[in-house]
Order: sequence, then structure tokens, then C-alpha cells
Amino acid sequence: MYSEPFYITEAFWNNAFSYNKRPNKKLFVPSLTKINNLDDIKFWDKIVFEDYDFNWNLQSCCWLENFYEIDYLVDPESSSGWQKKKIYLVDNHNHVYFFWHKSRFEWIIWNNSTLYHIDEHTDLRDPWIYLEQEELKNLKRIFEYTNYVDVWNYIIPAIHDWLVKEMHQIRSESELNEVKSKLEEINSSSSIILNLDLDFFQPKLDYIDYNLKKELIQKLTKKADLITISTSPFFIN
Repeated sequence: MYSEPFYITEAFWNNAFSYNKRPNKKLFVPSLTKINNLDDIKFWDKIVFEDYDFNWNLQSCCWLENFYEIDYLVDPESSSGWQKKKIYLVDNHNHVYFFWHKSRFEWIIWNNSTLYHIDEHTDLRDPWIYLEQEELKNLKRIFEYTNYVDVWNYIIPAIHDWLVKEMHQIRSESELNEVKSKLEEINSSSSIILNLDLDFFQPKLDYIDYNLKKELIQKLTKKADLITISTSPFFIN
């Protein structure tokens, strides 16, 4: 899964947006590669998301050449030694659904995880179709399903799968401060997923202090067992 790049050509998943109006009928999905340095991240000229903006201008978004798996060393808060964290960097946010399950297969996280979702959007729409429990044992089937959901509706399936039990949405300064005030109370008995969308840094959210955002993300990085990041084409330059 994600071993080779491919195209979505049918009117489903993220390709369903304005499908009948767009001249281009396909979206590129890159393969996954492992890197050791952020300088190894490369950009690409293939369209990965396309839709019309509020002014009815077609926005054709090109982003990452690959999805990236990164093992990242984090300076610990305690004397337990440096901690190696797993990061997955994708473009469209629904892909993290697959990497959450992949991490569960690899015992990086487990069921009933706590999700910290830092994003301009809730991503909580309901896809209405879910995987059966037996299908959740099959990573290939999970991969196929990931290409059914889209950027708006991948979190509810993870809750349905019992992968996520508790969720904290961080979309405003008040939510950010509330989570920050309770960081010391985080229960280490459940695994923690930090799920960051870079559109949280888009200009219209600049009313939230940048250093405040950065401080919370850095602290959650130290708490998290798994970190997933979306570059969010279309929603941030």
C-alpha cells in the first residue's frame, strides 16, 4: 500500500469535488518513502487536489512528490532519554486514516487512542459507509477504504473502528488554551495521536498567536505516540 503512485480517476473520494465541471478528471496519489531529514522533502507538479474557490476560480493544487515517513528524535520532558517519534506527512488529510491503522498494526498505537486534532476544520462529516470489524484486520482493505473517504470525513470512521475513543478539537484560541491548561493531566494509559493540519497556520487564523500555536504543538509532540501532518492543498498556500 502506497508502494507505487497512482491516480484517482473516478468521481469519488477527493476527486468527487466539482468532478463534472473540472476539465481534469484525475488526482495524483504519491507513494510513501522514508526519509531521515526534513530537507529531503520534495515538491511535485502533479495535481493532488482540485476544486473551485468561493469566487469560482479553479484551484489546481500540486504538492508533495511523496508521502513521507519520518523517525524523529524528541527531547524528553523527563530523564527517560531521547524518544523516537513516528511522523507521517501527507497532502490530503484523509490519508492519515490509513497510517493510523498501519501504526496500530505495528503496535505504535492501539485501540481507544486519544486524538488531538489541530486544524482549521473539524473533518467530522459522516461518510455513512464503514468497514466491518473483520475488514479492520486487513490492511489492504483499509487502504482501499481510505481512498473512499475524503478530507472532510475520515475521523468519524476512526471513532467507529474503536481506534479513537477521545478527541480534542483545537481550532480556536480558547480550545488551544484549554488543552494547554490540561497537558499535565494527559493520561498515558492510552496512546496519543497528534494530528496537525498546516491550514491552522493560514493567514485568517493569525489572530491566534503564532508562538502559542508553536508552544502547544511542541508540547504535544513530546506526549504523542504518533504524529500525522497534512499539508492541506487548496486550504493553505
